[in-house]
Amino acid sequence: MHESKSPLRDKWSRPLLLAVLALLVPVWVEGQSASPSEAMALEQQGKLAEAAEVWIAVTERTPNDAAAFASLGVVLSKQQKYSEAAAAYRKAIALNPNLPGMQLNLGLAEFKQGHFEAAIAPLKAALAADPQSVQATTLLGLSCYGAKHFEEAIKYLAVASASDQGSAELHQVLAQSCLMAKNYPCALEEFRKLQQQDPNSAAVHIFTGEALDGEGKTEEAITEFEAALKLSPKEPNLNFGLGYLYWKAHNYDEAVAAFERELLIDPGNTEALTYLGDIAMKREDPEKALTFLRKATRLGSDNRLAYLDIAAILVDQKQYPEALSTLRQAEKLDPNQSDVHFRLGRLYQIMGDNEAAEKEFRRVRELKEKEDLTPKGTKNPSP
Repeated sequence: MHESKSPLRDKWSRPLLLAVLALLVPVWVEGQSASPSEAMALEQQGKLAEAAEVWIAVTERTPNDAAAFASLGVVLSKQQKYSEAAAAYRKAIALNPNLPGMQLNLGLAEFKQGHFEAAIAPLKAALAADPQSVQATTLLGLSCYGAKHFEEAIKYLAVASASDQGSAELHQVLAQSCLMAKNYPCALEEFRKLQQQDPNSAAVHIFTGEALDGEGKTEEAITEFEAALKLSPKEPNLNFGLGYLYWKAHNYDEAVAAFERELLIDPGNTEALTYLGDIAMKREDPEKALTFLRKATRLGSDNRLAYLDIAAILVDQKQYPEALSTLRQAEKLDPNQSDVHFRLGRLYQIMGDNEAAEKEFRRVRELKEKEDLTPKGTKNPSP
């Protein structure tokens, strides 16, 4: 969707990762541990804290016992003390790099802390040691997704989802990875599969709509969002997403109605306020536009469009110093967009500062040249 926020795109990420993680558990090292029977008995009784204390005592007594550190890590993981567990796993790996399961356990402990980037290296090591491990493949794909390495995530998640056709959650993470990587054919294929499994999923209709919009099929995207709205009329951000698509298609009456519905659900939705202001400006009602746009910025909007529109209205009203300050706010949000520098240049010309104007126009030329060298499909469009 547009550059500052995509409707609902991140909403489902965390629940999906947690749903898949429920299937992943630490690996116990069998047959190599010199762990005392006391610790094993305590664990079997569910006395994990006491078992951990025994293992700590064992590691203090025999600090070169890799299996003891490994066993300690497993018990700590079961207590959800993932930071301490990760430290124990690292010690076990340092003492015995070939101890089975430790890289996988370390990756899982890092992932459960939300340390997605840190989880990737041990999980790659685990997969190299066992290329057929579905658990390592799945967790590595999820880690890449969490670390926003979406293209790499696709590679692993495609393998993992193929080995677990029944996991709708895993297919959704794969589909979203395709969407975030702007691989829209891949995203559409996965979302279509999910729609066949559950035609009444509002989320799948939303994501399918985003993928269609990414391919420039705005009208088809609108159809998907309308279907989602029928299934979940009070879903936060859904009316905004539909309104955005109407706005993009220049269907302003429908867009206004959708944005107003969104504000009934979330009166502080800065995106809806911004686009209502933009429509009011396009309809030559600057005071109404400023009411919406100023409220959006007062509430902390990070959408450049709000600041660009306010500045355009202020320039028309000859309020040049305030317009300049507002354009500088837009520039802070994304200094690499040529449009804001062009507008700054024009404003400096109006204000009689030709030196500052030329500096801005020079920046416009630099950015345009950079855009011309950027591979097609990777530019960041302005609103």
